[in-house]
Amino acid sequence: MIEGFLRMFRLSRDLHDIKAMSDADLADMGVTRTEALQLAALPDDVPARVTEMARLFGLTSSELMADRRVWHEVLGRCNGCTDLGTCHRFMAREDHDEPVDTATLTFCANRAAFDELAHALGA
Repeated sequence: MIEGFLRMFRLSRDLHDIKAMSDADLADMGVTRTEALQLAALPDDVPARVTEMARLFGLTSSELMADRRVWHEVLGRCNGCTDLGTCHRFMAREDHDEPVDTATLTFCANRAAFDELAHALGA
């Protein structure tokens, strides 16, 4: 319960800070006001899930975040996941270092995006 209150207070503070920023400040950060508000509202575990799943496709977090448009798209798809239970069970597997056949990750809404980016980068 405390976690919920802490998240609510953090979100409130973040939204206040974003609203106080100028459009130029946001542009310097590489986001629009709408994108910044959407990113602030994401559950804390979404970026971690996205970067862990991308790692399985041979992508580093730097490669994934290099194109802000792609980064925002994969975060949005992950946040709207309709198979979160399967994702959580997969992420809870015992051996995170064991190779995974990414073709079997059909539950992941970002599988095609990760695959395309990995191929484009030669990963």
